[in-house]
Amino acid sequence: MKVKPNITQKPFGKHHDKQVTLFTLTNKNTMEVSVTNFGGIITSIKFPKDGKHIQTVLGFDTLEEYLSADYRKEYPYFGAIIGRNAGRIKNGKTTLNGQTIQLSVNHNQAQLHGGFEGFDSKVWEVVSVQDEPIPSVTFRYISADGEEGFPGEVTAEVTYSLTNENELRVDYYGTTNKPTILNLTQHAYFNLNTDSSNILNHHLQINGDRVSPLNPDYSPTGELRLVEGTQWDYRKPTLVHPDIDNAFPRQVSEEETVGSLICNESGIRMDVRTNHPVLHIYGGYYVPELHPKNRKATGQNAGICFECQGFADALNYPQFQSTQLNPQEEYKHFTIFKFIEIA
Repeated sequence: MKVKPNITQKPFGKHHDKQVTLFTLTNKNTMEVSVTNFGGIITSIKFPKDGKHIQTVLGFDTLEEYLSADYRKEYPYFGAIIGRNAGRIKNGKTTLNGQTIQLSVNHNQAQLHGGFEGFDSKVWEVVSVQDEPIPSVTFRYISADGEEGFPGEVTAEVTYSLTNENELRVDYYGTTNKPTILNLTQHAYFNLNTDSSNILNHHLQINGDRVSPLNPDYSPTGELRLVEGTQWDYRKPTLVHPDIDNAFPRQVSEEETVGSLICNESGIRMDVRTNHPVLHIYGGYYVPELHPKNRKATGQNAGICFECQGFADALNYPQFQSTQLNPQEEYKHFTIFKFIEIA
C-alpha cells in the first residue's frame, strides 16, 4: 500500500509549563517515525512488513512514562538526543585551550551524557515542520553558558526527516559564542524483532578493523586496537555480544555503511551511514526491567544503540579527533538509519 508522505502532530503533555508535542512522520510506504520535542526523543519507528507495522525501537507512548521515577531511577535514555557531550568524561574534568574545566559529575565519578539534566531532558523549541519534499521536523535548544559546567552558550538544532527509501535521517547543527565541547548523538535502542525480548538473536556487522577498548570504569584506554582475535570483531555479521559497549572509529566514507543490524527471524536489516567519526555500540546490558503501558516489557539487552558521535572524552586524549567547537565554527553532522526487508 502506498500513501502520500505526511507529518502529523498532537499534544504529548507539558513539562515545566512548556508544551510537548508528538510528531509522526509517514513516508509513501507507510513507514512511521514518531518524535517529540521533549529531549528530541524518537518514541517509535514502525516498519511495514507483511501487512503489519513492526515496532523497531524501545520507548513509551506517553510523556508521563518518560518522566516517571521508575524510568529515571536507572535511566537508559531511550531514544533521546544526547548533549552537550555523548558518553563519559572521567571525573568531569577536561581541558579547553589550556584551561582545566570542571563539569558536573552525575555517574560513577564521571560526567555521563551531558550531566544531571542534559539535552535529553529539555523541552526543545519546534522551529520547522514540513510535509514536502519529504516529512521533516526541526527542534532547537539553546544551552546557557555554564550549563552542567560547560562554557559558552550553544545553539543546537536537530532535524528528523523520513525518506521514501525507508531512511530516517538525523541532522545535527550547532554554534557557540565561546570555545566549548559539542558532541551530540541519538540514543535509540533498536530491536528488529517484535517477538523477541532481547537482541541476542540479532547479528551485528561493523565495517572497520579497530576498536577503542575501555578501562573497568568505562573510560577509554586511549588506544585503538585491532579487532582481529577479539570479541569486538564484527567485520562479518556476528551475533551481538551481551556486554558490548565500545567505540569503533569510522573507517569508511560517509556514503558507505558503517554498521548494520540484521534480524533473520523478522527479515529486517538496518544499515547506518554517518559523517560522525565514531560509531559507539551499546548492547543494552544495563537496560532496566520496565513495563510500558502499551509496549512490550524491557530488560537486559532489550535493545541495541548505534550512537554515531565523536570520541566521548576526546579532549583528554590528544590522539582522538577533537570535539571542541569554537566561535565562528559550525557543528554539522548527520546519521542515516535505513530499514530494509531481507526476507
